[in-house]
Amino acid sequence: MFRLRNSSQCKSLERTSTVSRSKEPRALSYTWLFLALFASVTPAWAGGVTFTDSFSPPSALWSNSSGNWTATSGDYFAQVPNNNPGADTLLPFDLTSYTLTTTVNGLGDGGIVVRVNGTQSITLVLGGLGYGQGVRNGTAGTAIYWGDNSNSLQNEVTGVFTPGNTYTITVTAVGDTFSAYINGSSTPVTTLTDSIAGSDGTVGLYDDQPNTITGSGFGTPTTFSNFSLQGTTVSSVPEPCSLALLATSLFGLLGFARRK
Repeated sequence: MFRLRNSSQCKSLERTSTVSRSKEPRALSYTWLFLALFASVTPAWAGGVTFTDSFSPPSALWSNSSGNWTATSGDYFAQVPNNNPGADTLLPFDLTSYTLTTTVNGLGDGGIVVRVNGTQSITLVLGGLGYGQGVRNGTAGTAIYWGDNSNSLQNEVTGVFTPGNTYTITVTAVGDTFSAYINGSSTPVTTLTDSIAGSDGTVGLYDDQPNTITGSGFGTPTTFSNFSLQGTTVSSVPEPCSLALLATSLFGLLGFARRK
């Protein structure tokens, strides 16, 4: 059994106990402060995005930038298809790489906006070549190609589609390189490497069938369904300023603890 020999020993023990108890809340405070700082920096590492839309109804994330987009029975389309300005609807994710898949119904003239960065954009056009404006000869409505906002056509492949039919289109992007696949094929039908819109940006859909604004379009509307997107956002790499903030805060906490 432990016995106190005198009153001074008792007082000394009480002081020691008091100091120990006072350090516990302080250590707990440091822990919570560190966790708060770490939580404030963590979003710099959070870079994955998975998005799906059955368009019943359409997600509120779509921008509906132009064309007055709507959906009927899971089919998403512009009520006012147009190519100038393009009837576009975009998602808010700033992506560096991604895989995007959607079903295109009544394919004639429309596409997938594969990259928008500021004023620069690249679109994968499906069908096209004037089909939306009413052209019905030659290869109109059968092609797949890439177009940018300078109206240049790149890596065109014709005879790919039968206008009015339904196709599943997949686009992959890694930085400024894009590949397009049809109906689950493992071989891309066309690819593009183009730095015009940088290495990251947003994606979306484009509709130009039938276009009665800048042309004399007619026929079955092009619509989209069963949309899915998996990608990496631009914030997936830790930001140097965030790392510096965390390191500085940790050194500060250590110094403060030592002084105490």
